[in-house]
Amino acid sequence: MAPLDILIIGGGPTGLTLALELAAQPCPPTIRIIESTSIRSSNTRAFVLHPRTLELLARHGITDRCIERGRFNDAIRFYCKRAFVHELSFGEAGMARNTQFPNSLMISQADTERVLEEALKGYGVVVERGVKAEKVERDEDGSGVTAVLKIAGRESGEEREETQCKYIVGCDGAHSVVRKAAGMRFEGGVYPQDFILADVKMKWEQKTCLTFFFGNGFLGVFPLWNGIFRLIVSRAEDRGKEDQPTLKDFQDVVDEMVPGETEIYDPVWITRFRLHHRIVDCYRKGRCFVAGDAAHIHSPAGGQGMNAGMQDAVNLAWKLASVLRSQSSDALLDTYDVERRKVGLKLLNGTDRLFEMMATSNPVWLYVRNTLMPWVVPWVMSNKTAVENRFRFISQLGIRYRESPIVGQVSTWKGALRGGDRAPDGELKGAGGQRWILGVCKGVGFHLLLFSGMADAAVSDGRLEEIGSDFRKDGNEYVKFHKILSTPFAGSNGNVDEEGNVHELYGFKEPGYVLVRPDGHISFLGLLSTMDELKIWVKK
Repeated sequence: MAPLDILIIGGGPTGLTLALELAAQPCPPTIRIIESTSIRSSNTRAFVLHPRTLELLARHGITDRCIERGRFNDAIRFYCKRAFVHELSFGEAGMARNTQFPNSLMISQADTERVLEEALKGYGVVVERGVKAEKVERDEDGSGVTAVLKIAGRESGEEREETQCKYIVGCDGAHSVVRKAAGMRFEGGVYPQDFILADVKMKWEQKTCLTFFFGNGFLGVFPLWNGIFRLIVSRAEDRGKEDQPTLKDFQDVVDEMVPGETEIYDPVWITRFRLHHRIVDCYRKGRCFVAGDAAHIHSPAGGQGMNAGMQDAVNLAWKLASVLRSQSSDALLDTYDVERRKVGLKLLNGTDRLFEMMATSNPVWLYVRNTLMPWVVPWVMSNKTAVENRFRFISQLGIRYRESPIVGQVSTWKGALRGGDRAPDGELKGAGGQRWILGVCKGVGFHLLLFSGMADAAVSDGRLEEIGSDFRKDGNEYVKFHKILSTPFAGSNGNVDEEGNVHELYGFKEPGYVLVRPDGHISFLGLLSTMDELKIWVKK
């Protein structure tokens, strides 16, 4: 029997995203995705999808299904020692620019998994539950990986199965068997604070939005859906780490930190937890890869973890598919570590600093934080540029891979965008009405955006059609091209940018092109007069 192409260990959001990206390929590899738990947890766990993740899910046409199950957060409020400090309101414009999804979506991880799994089933791929990877070994000749799987629930009880695969991806969390088998180091530590969490219903006098309360500890209130609120408490005092928290523990904290009358009731989930901050030394070792919590774990500040894992999966999937189709050499897979580990480090360091400020248990820092917060927070939030930069970090729209060896721009390019940047989104008019750039670039393949240019510099619809067809005939049949016109032409199937906003976003007054990778980042860009450089680039 021929070995499986890819075995995915872990059926959470990261593993499901990877499986969906692979299953959606034009020539999909053979894959299996296994999950050790027999049933999906109904607990909320991670609870936010950021704008960049929503953009990537939109490529599969499933973002609306997520939105139906969640709610957008439109403001952040800060309190210190029971006194209101500041409200940062996003309004209709949202917290992020140049995107179809300007705000973060509060949604249960269970619902996110459900949407992903439903989409995956559409390709005939089913998560194999109750299957645990007991042992993983790299083949001596380097040709593949062998995994011993323990399968529960069969008539004879547990059975073991030996499976061979060309590549294995560990999306199996902090205790990853793939990471351990590959000999990857997982460096970091444990936060000292004592954390308790509850999903409850709540009657209170405050605005329903993301709210942070600071005092002798920290309380975060996160409105979810169906009247459920998540409460996360970091306590400066140790109140008995061996005892399970109760609803009264949370009511006591709420009474201490939240002004007005507040009642919490009908708890759905209560738990205690400790938080780690760790990152693997390399995301790839031979034919073994790790993604999500198997590669990086950090504080919940900013809700970065699940989103980063899902974006790990998107980055890795198209590269694995390209190598398995023999379109690219094995060296392409090394760029997964090159691109994504830097992102993991930046998120780890950024969330560490934010988390230490928010959840410190040091009495000196508690005093300093609580004394300065009423003045510092409004001052910082009044700096529009600083706030936009912070939102670009939180939304993950600011992630870019400019130093990657597989991105670039023509030698004469002088625009602000560079290869490796996220392809900015913008509104266009098409035959079916309003469209977005990333809606045009649907699916998991490469897309070539051809810009007509503006005013007197513009070229015709027919000329763009000719250039796009010529590029595809030159060995690039797998690339879809799209025309972006500054002026509508009768009978044209192009997309019209009448106001020139999208041309401006990409830095084109003259005709130009942008090759967009399957993960929505820019592969290469330049003026239309330099198409020959693009043809050379794609053959490297």
